[in-house]
Amino acid sequence: MFTFLNDTPVNLGLLKALSDFQTKFNIDYLNIGVIDANKKIYEAYKFCKTGDFQLSYLQENNVIHVAYNNLKPVYHVVESDDPIVPINKSFVEEICIPIKVESPKDVIVYVYFGFANKTEEVSNILSSFFTTFNLFEVYSYALLKYCQLTDIERISKLLMVLEDSVKFNQPSIRLHGFNVAFWTIEIAKKLNFPQDEFEKLHYAALLHDIGKIRVRSSIVNKKGPLTEDEYKEIKKHAEYGYIITKELFGDVYPDIPLWVKHHHEMYDGSGYPSGLKGNDIPFPSRIIKVADVIDVLYSPRSYKQNVSVDKIIAELKRCSRKDFDPEVVEAALQVIDERIVLPMDILKATGEKILPANLSLRTYEDVFNFDGYFYFKEDQSYFKSTNAVKDTKDLWNLLSASLVVEVLNSIYEYEVDVFPVDENTYLVSNIRLLERKRFVSILWDLEAHLITQDEKSITVKVKRLSGDYVLFVCENAYAFDAKNYYKLVLQFEDGEILILNGRITYSYPASHEYSYYRYTFANIGETTRDKLFRQIFKKQVALRRQLKQVQDKK
Repeated sequence: MFTFLNDTPVNLGLLKALSDFQTKFNIDYLNIGVIDANKKIYEAYKFCKTGDFQLSYLQENNVIHVAYNNLKPVYHVVESDDPIVPINKSFVEEICIPIKVESPKDVIVYVYFGFANKTEEVSNILSSFFTTFNLFEVYSYALLKYCQLTDIERISKLLMVLEDSVKFNQPSIRLHGFNVAFWTIEIAKKLNFPQDEFEKLHYAALLHDIGKIRVRSSIVNKKGPLTEDEYKEIKKHAEYGYIITKELFGDVYPDIPLWVKHHHEMYDGSGYPSGLKGNDIPFPSRIIKVADVIDVLYSPRSYKQNVSVDKIIAELKRCSRKDFDPEVVEAALQVIDERIVLPMDILKATGEKILPANLSLRTYEDVFNFDGYFYFKEDQSYFKSTNAVKDTKDLWNLLSASLVVEVLNSIYEYEVDVFPVDENTYLVSNIRLLERKRFVSILWDLEAHLITQDEKSITVKVKRLSGDYVLFVCENAYAFDAKNYYKLVLQFEDGEILILNGRITYSYPASHEYSYYRYTFANIGETTRDKLFRQIFKKQVALRRQLKQVQDKK
């Protein structure tokens, strides 16, 4: 049953703490949202006592829809045969107050209260709300949040387009922005960076090199050292990045363009483009600077091999106070120490908002694979495809869905539930790590040799080990037959050699240059397994000992 509440007196007042109002009347769910012309909901304010949930689109059979259609406050008592469905199944009473002004005409703000227990104070709640709060101020607050959220949504979409351009035109730096964002956020956590600034910092790190899209691809992708003129050209990317990010973020996050502009400044003042020194360099730029160098050294490039973790540690220490803020270096060394073995579940460990990903949808008729981006927005997860989706009707009858996320030169596989939002976007929920058994993803490179049936040796880089398989990365120049068995030769720093036997049981084409392969062991003995993990543990201990020695020299 629902009732329209007419002629409710309105007295203007100050916008006060909504949490106090919620506590006073024991409201289980208080939500202020904006409904746009497409009936999409943007939540401006939310308090939920238990079991948080998200409102994304206006549903036709709930109290918000009734209030939206009639532009009148509505009181709803949930009944067993009720055609009106409560926002949450635990709610027994609901109130929704719509707020509409002349301009903009296509936007309506609502205030919603949900109660898990019956209340005798409906008239008192409404009277108190209207006497406590200025409706125009509530509307203005919600509209401001709506503008911010839509700006961020627009930015996220543009960001994906820009990153896709980088992926195809400058493949040598395809994952660089995402990796730098990972290290930046991890370092910032150690430095007690303000929590409310993390989103800005993430975007700045992700786009720190976006100015390179205005530099000739032949320079960015060059295999070999740059000439003096080419180096002068590529240095311009810092100021190009300032211009691009100012267009993207200027009104929403005006700090980001400056952070991007100064990420190549040196702590001693010898950097570019402005020659800033020490604390004159924005603190976020100093963090991004160190994160950038870590990934440049750690990740292979078209013009160089990657550098081992111990050499990265030595380089950070050597350049502290010259190139880098020593406080940031100290935080970075702590992060490397903790990330020598990477987390099993990267989505729980990272603070990144956007990650490159692949979504695989299995239907009764076929399997559909889409490249794109996995991203977080307003406490929910989405996948946006960058592929053209030709026929969406087949994608509604899903049997299963899986998500592959690529970060830090490794991949992570998940089982997920998905719901189509539009032809290129899926809401992603119930995310479960696909790997059931424990595995070790390693930060350092472990080189191995895959021996083919004709005794050809192919060099591969091992990225993950478990008791049943290894995950390695290899150039796409080689074609492996899943039916064949291959030997895998691992040689460790102490000279110990392990020879394994197995098959390629899975491949993931990360780019046109390289792919990831799962090499599943065949008839591996427990002794060999023990030796394998003993070597991994030995390497961890050696790296941590080196880190401690570096820190003790301070």
